[in-house]
Amino acid sequence: MVALPPSALITLRTLGVGVLGMLVARLLSFPIPELTGPALAVSIAGLGGMQIALSGLLRDIAFVVLGISIGAGMTAETMQMLLRLPLVFLALSLSTILAMLVVWRLLVRVFGFDAQSGLLAASPGHLNFVLSISTQYDLDVQRIAIVQSIRLLALTLLTPLAAVAMGIDAPTTFGATGTPMALWMIAILAILAYLASLVLNRLRVPAPLLIGAMLVSMIGHGFDITPGQAPNQMALPAFVILGTLIGTRFGNVSLSDLRRSAWVGTLATLITATIAFGFAIATAWALGLPIQHLMIAFAPGGLETMVAMSVALGITPGFVAACHLARLLVLSVLVPLLFARASQRTK
Repeated sequence: MVALPPSALITLRTLGVGVLGMLVARLLSFPIPELTGPALAVSIAGLGGMQIALSGLLRDIAFVVLGISIGAGMTAETMQMLLRLPLVFLALSLSTILAMLVVWRLLVRVFGFDAQSGLLAASPGHLNFVLSISTQYDLDVQRIAIVQSIRLLALTLLTPLAAVAMGIDAPTTFGATGTPMALWMIAILAILAYLASLVLNRLRVPAPLLIGAMLVSMIGHGFDITPGQAPNQMALPAFVILGTLIGTRFGNVSLSDLRRSAWVGTLATLITATIAFGFAIATAWALGLPIQHLMIAFAPGGLETMVAMSVALGITPGFVAACHLARLLVLSVLVPLLFARASQRTK
């Protein structure tokens, strides 16, 4: 019998915790249990001292499957909503800037963050970009990472609950409707998605595999070349892997470190989410758009998570993905500008 390498054993163990979390979440009838259950279970395991991690290959496969599922949701309704994107982008940009400035001021004035670390911790998204900057400038990386990880986990868990509270039907079991795609179609889309991701990566587009798979799937479905939905046997594991991946953010966080920054991260998340959802409600009312679409589109969670959540909730994923990419574009410009200004103040 061939022994598995340590990295593979850690991945299997982590995924096992994620599957267990999904089963418990299903028993408790938690909204979108394939996503929320693993995220919570793996986070708890990591905080408890368990070594948790997922292989990059498994993550990439899940992103391709999710991207294909998202692209399959391209409909005439999506196209109608995309036509209104300029005004939505304006409101989204304003909410992003306002939330970041308010939380940044709070972290510096009340919680003692230095100007640079406070800015990066306050960024409502673009986690990898933010952490790379904090590492490069030798800032308080762990504290920034904890605040950001709390935002991701909290919004993963609370957004479905908010949807239920507003009367939106959040499923407690996963099951895509429609005719499953042929496996050869999925294989071709996966190859094209990988090629597209190479181009997107050079253009520094976030989550290039997910976005690449989404784009080629949208084109294939838009021209009726690849009809059908990604089979549940593939889509369900992809959701579980994504939820598990969210939980691994707490893999290197101790309980003492969490206690030190939990209140900060929770308050920052509440302020950011309140501003985002307030703008979402106002924009939905002003433009006559469905509130559930704007809530997911404006939610300052992870791009992959929110777009996957839109699939599970039956919300136009193309519109949601475009909004989250716009938010990350705003942050790509805003964070370096404000960081440079904060750096000058500290000199």
